[in-house]
Amino acid sequence: MPIIPIQRLTSSTANVVSAADKATAAALALAGAAPNVVNVGNAPLIWPEIRKFDNDNTVFAAAPDPQAVWTQPTFIPGETHGFAAVSITVPLTIGIINDFLIALTVFADNAVTARIQAVSTLGVSLFPVPGLDVDLNAGSLNPVTGITTDVANPYNWQKVRFYSIPASLGLISIAVGVRFVFSFQVTNYLTNGAINTAGLAFSADIYQATPI
Repeated sequence: MPIIPIQRLTSSTANVVSAADKATAAALALAGAAPNVVNVGNAPLIWPEIRKFDNDNTVFAAAPDPQAVWTQPTFIPGETHGFAAVSITVPLTIGIINDFLIALTVFADNAVTARIQAVSTLGVSLFPVPGLDVDLNAGSLNPVTGITTDVANPYNWQKVRFYSIPASLGLISIAVGVRFVFSFQVTNYLTNGAINTAGLAFSADIYQATPI
């Protein structure tokens, strides 16, 4: 089966919902809550940035580069927040096995736990998709890590994380669509340094296998 591009979802003030934790943020995003984050840019001017290649010629090239977002323009040492964004609704084809491929790239200052969920348009019930609906960990979310173990180069904020997964929704027998939910819990570490910034940036590419 050929693979077709469906969507590139990138973090921005136009699509990311924040809350106290990632589960709440995901539920709010699914319910259509308005985005409520701010673009903090490259707050310390030394963060790695997720960017397209200059000559990207794919259908995803029109998607904007990810923004680094946070709940407010100022940063509080030790704070933790949940964030989430939801893909477009993808109609599923009755009578065939509906397969997808998802590639996620994430930057966070300082630590992040990410989760990808497949949610049916019939409700909030999750499809049981192997590889999805599991926590993807990038550093400890304990804020004291910044003054105990994450104290030398390469710091956790210097690492860009990536994850790709084939997602099979199985044989579909009723008319239904699917939305993919990308949720994150991000912690801003305590630090002994003079600079203490926080932010989240991500890009998620969604592809679908289609019958010939």
